[in-house]
Amino acid sequence: LQLRPALQVKARITHIKTISEGTGVSYGHKFIAPREMRIGVVGIGYADGVPRSLSNQMDVLVQGQRVKQIGMITMDQLMIDISSLVEVEEGEIVTLLGEQGEENITADDWANQLNTISWEIICGFKHRLPRVAIGIDGEI
Repeated sequence: LQLRPALQVKARITHIKTISEGTGVSYGHKFIAPREMRIGVVGIGYADGVPRSLSNQMDVLVQGQRVKQIGMITMDQLMIDISSLVEVEEGEIVTLLGEQGEENITADDWANQLNTISWEIICGFKHRLPRVAIGIDGEI
């Protein structure tokens, strides 16, 4: 019997911007662009349950590929480096936890990075994050 995690956390890219080498990203400029970069702003943040302590340490999935989160995770959004992706547009789905293509990111992955347990991650998702239950047949 092979089981897969059922939890997925997704958000959308709300804004795309090209920044110059040396540009600071997010509060405190904890990330400085090492080159010209294309970044996406994603509409999810620590008020939704994404641990701020994962700032500059986490990957997300876009178009089935891992990309880096950059800068500080803010209350309502986080930034990602989409420079390696050719055709990304505003509205694109970003998977923070779950599968996309052949890639997968789990609550265990985040927990291991933060030296905690996956239940702390799962229980941290806030009420303002919409929940959608999908059956085995894909029906909502």
